[in-house]
Amino acid sequence: MPQVNFPPYNIVKTGDFTYDIEMALAGFGKKDIEVKYADNTLTVNSVQSEKDESEDPSVIHRGISKRQFKRSFTIADDVVVNGAELKDGLLKVSLEKIVPEAKKPRTVEIK
Repeated sequence: MPQVNFPPYNIVKTGDFTYDIEMALAGFGKKDIEVKYADNTLTVNSVQSEKDESEDPSVIHRGISKRQFKRSFTIADDVVVNGAELKDGLLKVSLEKIVPEAKKPRTVEIK
């Protein structure tokens, strides 16, 4: 089974209950990527474009390839996907853990 290591990604804690999954996708545009969330699985995959860029005669050397990929993450029941943004070759998917008020840590006043 081939090792799945593309695209590289980070998981970053951005707040007490918020996280971002960051994926390095240099050369990909919004139309080249699909983000789906269903049955506790977040899936990010490349979408085959209608035009095959490998046949573009104006490209002399192709060192940046848009290889096909599919990367999946298992998301807990209490986590929601708030959105995705592609900026400067970095796809950022925002996640939030929903914690009921009763379970959030709180400071108890000492009398």
